[in-house]
Amino acid sequence: MDEATLNLLRRVYREYYFNNPGSIEVPSKIEEREFGYVPFGGKMIRHLAFANSGELIAELVRQAPSSVYCSNARYSHPRLPMEEKGWMDADLIFDIDADSIPTSCKSKHNGWYCRNCHTEGGMPCPASCPTCHGANPIEVRWTCRECLDATREHVHRLVDFLRKDFGVPDKEIRTYFSGSRGFHVQVQDDRFNSLNPQSRVEIANYIRGEGILIQRTRANSGIQQEEYGWTERARLFASATTGQISRRGAGDSHRTLKVIESSAAMIDQSVTTDIHRVFRMPGTLHGGSGLLKMRVASLNDFDPTVDPVVLNGEKIRVHVEYSPLFSLKGEQFGPYSFTDANLPMYAAVFLLTKEMARVS
Repeated sequence: MDEATLNLLRRVYREYYFNNPGSIEVPSKIEEREFGYVPFGGKMIRHLAFANSGELIAELVRQAPSSVYCSNARYSHPRLPMEEKGWMDADLIFDIDADSIPTSCKSKHNGWYCRNCHTEGGMPCPASCPTCHGANPIEVRWTCRECLDATREHVHRLVDFLRKDFGVPDKEIRTYFSGSRGFHVQVQDDRFNSLNPQSRVEIANYIRGEGILIQRTRANSGIQQEEYGWTERARLFASATTGQISRRGAGDSHRTLKVIESSAAMIDQSVTTDIHRVFRMPGTLHGGSGLLKMRVASLNDFDPTVDPVVLNGEKIRVHVEYSPLFSLKGEQFGPYSFTDANLPMYAAVFLLTKEMARVS
């Protein structure tokens, strides 16, 4: 990334934090959290701590980082190296990303691009361009309404597990758009905070449907059984698919697989089980899109191409090396290939942060 582009991004992010300190969702017990950030053009800086929200916001304005992170854990000494921090507990968190959800649209908008000769291709991305043999083509992972809607469905499934199977009240479930290709869910229920990694593995496996064995209750047994969890989901699936699955060759294992496919939430297990993770901070700008990581009040009404677009519409001229068609704030942009364009700031930053464009 050239210096003119870096300077523009730093200015835009600094102005946003200076003008919108109220958007930053400061965690509870801030003095016990570890913070980190990635500077534009730099590497992650961790093991930071702040006494209050004023200190944190002042640092964001001063540094204007690309991405900001906060630990899900609380420590007695958050500034010290990991083995000396004094772990106290950690919020239960989940990450669902569009890349993890199998959708047919990915073959249409994921691919690669060669900066040397402008050749394009589908996935997987080769180590070198087959046309000019240039090294390290750019991997392009895009999103569309289809894959974001599929991701949204898996968030609904996760919330259903948290409510019904783990008894978490609605008010203690916080859902966020990540600012890029997915959603984060944070549980504000103290019952889970002291869980060790293995216990969190068990929760993650249960929600993902890993190791689940569902046995059918015998019909007409004369015994009425109350159903919970995966057993109830199996019954609901059977009711919804009566006659759609052939009984011939469809044993319990086949049915279990179908139930899991229809009900499991494809959460990232590594996120849920890591009790020392620094997680993207709510109310901060994503370093790979310029969109806001923001609280989602209504998952069904949320539009990820409109609601998290918070930068202004000031026109800026950029040179776009490559971009598929994309939509922000109800307006379509692209496709572009090796061309100059006058774009509103939010669309320009979207491409600049992905290193698909530079300031002209």
